[in-house]
Amino acid sequence: MIHYLIEGTLLVGLLFLWFIYKRNSKKLGKKNIELQQKANEQFRLQQDFISTLSQELRTPLYGIMGLTNLIEEEYPEIKNGKNLKSLKFSGDYLFTLINNVLHVNFLDSKEMTVQNTLFNLKEVTQNLINSFGYATENSDNILHFEFDSKIDYMVYGDAAIISQILMNLISNSLRYTKNGDVNFLVGLNKKVENTATIHFKINHNGYNISKEDEKSIYQEFINTENTKESFLGTGINSKIINRLAKAIGGEIVIKNNAHSGSEYILIMDFEFQQQPTSNGIKKVIFDDSLQSTNYKVLIVDDNKLNLLVADKILSKEQFDCTTIDNGFDAIDLAKENEYDIILMDINMPRLNGIGTTKRIRKFNTSTPIIALTAVDVTQLNRQIVRAGLNDYILKPYNKNHLLEMIHKYINSSSVKES
Repeated sequence: MIHYLIEGTLLVGLLFLWFIYKRNSKKLGKKNIELQQKANEQFRLQQDFISTLSQELRTPLYGIMGLTNLIEEEYPEIKNGKNLKSLKFSGDYLFTLINNVLHVNFLDSKEMTVQNTLFNLKEVTQNLINSFGYATENSDNILHFEFDSKIDYMVYGDAAIISQILMNLISNSLRYTKNGDVNFLVGLNKKVENTATIHFKINHNGYNISKEDEKSIYQEFINTENTKESFLGTGINSKIINRLAKAIGGEIVIKNNAHSGSEYILIMDFEFQQQPTSNGIKKVIFDDSLQSTNYKVLIVDDNKLNLLVADKILSKEQFDCTTIDNGFDAIDLAKENEYDIILMDINMPRLNGIGTTKRIRKFNTSTPIIALTAVDVTQLNRQIVRAGLNDYILKPYNKNHLLEMIHKYINSSSVKES
């Protein structure tokens, strides 16, 4: 009898403990869900905040970079002046830092849009070297540049991401070099049909990086003792650089040597376009009819400086430009006039570019509309098709990229009409 009583007591005790366990597990599970939801909400708010902040930074930066390029074109006598070089370097470097912050923000979301447009690789890398002119002039370092003559200049890819990777690598080399040399070589590995494997090699003979520093230098935004004495004090972010390289099908190789310094290599494949001219330089060839006709373009942007830059760029290319600073007036102009293309800012007060485009599409479905936006494309992609936008260009944009995009859609529109 006592035996059964003890067993019963133990069974009741075990049932009671099991009940307490299940109740607490349920509470903990509910609490974990609530905490996860709060964490997800905090992460979303953080992403939105950084995206908004970067957009606010991009907009005035676009104006500064655009005006700097216009000044350089209109006043070639000051092109090599220290002040203009300083301005260009500051704009380019700030743009790279903003992109770094954006990519850190969206790395975990796995959303990254890569463009595949035709661009001049020699021009992009040369401009990159030019942007560091002020940095090297104000230090005791020498930056050397060599571009393999066997490489076709015109290639397909994402010039912005490539520039961002290379700017980080060159910056890192300069900050670890004192009274030394930084060499930047763009070389051809191999060429098969219309695809070329190209390496971008940056090496320097500055500070000897120890194994400990080598591990830490490629952590996120670290600052070792050596950086305090260098011209550029912002570290390279391995997570960003490797993710960017992977996104464009590239690979980063790092080599350190106690005697000759460090070497960073970006290796990737490019499709290229061969279009030789009389001087042997390849260039984009557009429809001849576009060069002799004043095509009408409507530029919509609430920022007056951005309107000025876009107007000047396109007016020099013989476009007949109309500028307007709000969506409502843009709709009226689109009703009253026939434009060959519309360039649309996205973030505008009262009525944004998405809403403006939707209203225009109610009475005009044929005119190409291209978004010129400082909004990160990871947020924009989901809305572009539904709004009726044909394409987008992220600010600050390259002039050649803008012209190529415009000619592409004007050509396409002309073919449809004929």
